[in-house]
Amino acid sequence: MAIFVFDMDGTLTPARLPMTAEFAIHFYEWQKTHKSFIATGSDYKKVEEQLPPTVIAGVTGVYSSMGNVLRSKGSIIYQKDFKAEPLLFEKLESYRMSTSYPGMLYPNYIEERVGMINFSVLGRNCPYTEREKYSAWDKNSHEREKIAAELRNLFPQYEIAVGGSISMDITPQGCGKGQIAHHLRKQYPNEKIIFFGDKTFAGGNDYELAYELSQLENTQVVQVNSPEEVLMFLKNME
Repeated sequence: MAIFVFDMDGTLTPARLPMTAEFAIHFYEWQKTHKSFIATGSDYKKVEEQLPPTVIAGVTGVYSSMGNVLRSKGSIIYQKDFKAEPLLFEKLESYRMSTSYPGMLYPNYIEERVGMINFSVLGRNCPYTEREKYSAWDKNSHEREKIAAELRNLFPQYEIAVGGSISMDITPQGCGKGQIAHHLRKQYPNEKIIFFGDKTFAGGNDYELAYELSQLENTQVVQVNSPEEVLMFLKNME
């Protein structure tokens, strides 16, 4: 039996939006006969906001906060905590103050999650339309990549992954999304592991997990661009 692993934003759901009702109906039926996991940088609260309770109940486990928390059937299996030094927070504040982004900025720009920090110059409490505006601007300005590169030089003890459309994830070395691959392989030494993500390419926030899986035997990485593509691949795999 294969083990299926799914990124959430952009893979099972539109970015930071709930799973559509149509997708949920088809995916829930598929879940009944397959073993599956969620692997997301978001915290568990956002998982509950975006995925229906039936879908959450149907997965074997949810890796949230870059794999620093694993829940299964409502119970916490493990949880890794850490506290960053004040200098990192000072640096993040300086990026927020000095951004050249011409649009409005919003609250919740430094979000501490279990085992990680999510940083967004724009602020996570932005409306969806503002998220799209910043994302388009960032593709030309490369602000997030520049910030991430500087942080990697200043704080080599951390992994910095540019994630989603407006933010980046900061974790201690070895506590990024790639840890999920090794935890799954320990739990399932013989089964094939198939991972679906919308940013599995170099620089994407699914890349670390995709890369670590590629170093293991009997794995497959499926790059998708939408939930609709996920359903298409699952149907073709039957």
